[in-house]
Amino acid sequence: MRKHLVSSRAVLAGLLALCVSPLAAGAVAADSENVNVSRLPELQTGATIAIDPSDGDTLLAGSNSIEEGTMRIYTSTDGGHTWNTVTAHPPPAKALASCSSDPGVAIDAKGRQYYSFVKAVPCRDGARQYVYVVVRAGPEAAWSKPIRVASLGRARLDDKPAIAVDTSPASPHRGRVYVAWTRVARNVVFSIVLSHSDNGGRTWSRPVKVNREGRVLTYATVAIGPTGAVYVAWDDVDEFGIWMARSTDGGAHFRDHRKVASFVAVTIPHCGSGIVIPAQPRTCVNANPIVAVDTSRGPYSGRVYVSYARTEFRGRQAAHIAVFDRRLRRIAPDPETREGRPVAPKSAAREADQFWPQSAVDASNGTLWVCFYDTLGDPARKRAFYSCTISRNGGRTWRSPIRAATVPSDETLPDALGHYGYHQGVAASGGVAHPIWTDTRELAGFREEIYTTSLRGADFGP
Repeated sequence: MRKHLVSSRAVLAGLLALCVSPLAAGAVAADSENVNVSRLPELQTGATIAIDPSDGDTLLAGSNSIEEGTMRIYTSTDGGHTWNTVTAHPPPAKALASCSSDPGVAIDAKGRQYYSFVKAVPCRDGARQYVYVVVRAGPEAAWSKPIRVASLGRARLDDKPAIAVDTSPASPHRGRVYVAWTRVARNVVFSIVLSHSDNGGRTWSRPVKVNREGRVLTYATVAIGPTGAVYVAWDDVDEFGIWMARSTDGGAHFRDHRKVASFVAVTIPHCGSGIVIPAQPRTCVNANPIVAVDTSRGPYSGRVYVSYARTEFRGRQAAHIAVFDRRLRRIAPDPETREGRPVAPKSAAREADQFWPQSAVDASNGTLWVCFYDTLGDPARKRAFYSCTISRNGGRTWRSPIRAATVPSDETLPDALGHYGYHQGVAASGGVAHPIWTDTRELAGFREEIYTTSLRGADFGP
């Protein structure tokens, strides 16, 4: 993370402004208005979003504010039409005195809001890097000062946290907040660890190791089942696979370790299991596993989904979904790979990349959403629309993707950063989804911005 932030600052100098025009071909554009969430002069990347489970109009979002050296928090109380923003902590007085990254957001059943991130002081290799959380009682309340989740002890650094909250009335741990992340020891042994809080984020439990084995572990993701089971997935980039484990005792112990997906070895040393594609030429795109659980009262309640990107034939990225029951037994795997299924049809017309996929389940009806950047319609595979698709039958079949973005983004432009960050987002509730992404349409005035829109399940037909 720190290498990325330092190099990102260096490539900003001397860039020129350029406008973007929409593509004529490809998926159907969404009718909903695209909203610029950030509207900041500093570039923003790595969007994330959550919905208040008791109020569908209250949204919480975040992004990396690289040039400021801090994190941006965004709040909407009108369903995403308007937003206000604050920083998670004051920007450093001097450039590179500190740097922050990897935003995560969650809201509990009482409306309490949580925002996680990592911070290094100073911003350089070898600096100690910690996971922090800021909290507040609701959308009108003031944020707390950053709360350190765990000391490093003998570890070298912590990285890429993910946050989730248990909102299920049937759970014995309802209200518990979980943070999962990568911990790197001084001997460069990687672990996926998890900590929890039962007092609104004020204090946190001692980290528990989730993985049993593995080499270079990253992209931790966490979700909670309808009876309180905790599911954590991660990417083992050196062993070219995604793994997942389950805890039935509130995150104290993990069992049922399962391999979600295996990848063909990619011969790009600095990418691990990732790859460089035309749409993101300056850094790798990775599998980006996201675990989501159906907590609805529908027929697929308890199903566990892991979305991820898989490198397909001729180096194209394709969004996939792996489906499990609550005990992590695989359901309806792909006939060829015996793993996850693609979420968009394979055809000669789909000479495109789908990358940085994100998934969420609408707890009101069990609809599974998957969103991703899609270069369909551009033979050069450079211009990408953030797009979404849904499954109403537990991940078995998928509707044709709809473009959430009404304008494509292009990180190959001379004044662009060259990448979108390490994840984007989607949240869904009450039949409405809110995809959120990094967008380049306003490079001339604002550089990369964070955009969102509203999509409805009805947009995809019956």
